Amino acid sequence: MGRILATTLAAMTLGTNVFGCDAVLPEHVRILDCRLATAVANAAAGRSAVLKDLLERVQRTDGLVFLTPPPPTGPATRLLGGFSHKISAAGRYRVLRIVVSGKVDDASIAIVGHELRHALEVLELSAATTEADVDALFDRIGWHTSERTVETQAAIDAGTAIERELTASKASARRR
Repeated sequence: MGRILATTLAAMTLGTNVFGCDAVLPEHVRILDCRLATAVANAAAGRSAVLKDLLERVQRTDGLVFLTPPPPTGPATRLLGGFSHKISAAGRYRVLRIVVSGKVDDASIAIVGHELRHALEVLELSAATTEADVDALFDRIGWHTSERTVETQAAIDAGTAIERELTASKASARRR
């Protein structure tokens, strides 16, 4: 068990290339699923200016944003994507977590963008260092869609814009 934990921590520390993943992403964004990391990197490289901007903005913050698959059990199991309000610190960095389903398609890339926008809301609009701080921020800038879910217009707009860009990019590629 200790060896598995050490390997996982090494992967989180060293970025996406640890397990042979060639995806090029900003250092402050760590996607632990190589297929998703590659899809996000490719989308940001030429298919979505909005996604590229979100990734670059995360890089300029004091945040490390980890994207992981949903847990095998619990309420987050069936999520397509979600931003955890639990926040921790690692040295000078605030560590945030995003859950994204294992499916890799344009819809999941748009979800990544939507959730990255939530991460930026925390990183750019606050000095939040606790879950209570994050909850207070989202109570101020967003609205509850359920007891455990908060939404913001900025995140909705980001996801929609990315989905539009990805759809247009596919249509353009088919016309060529």
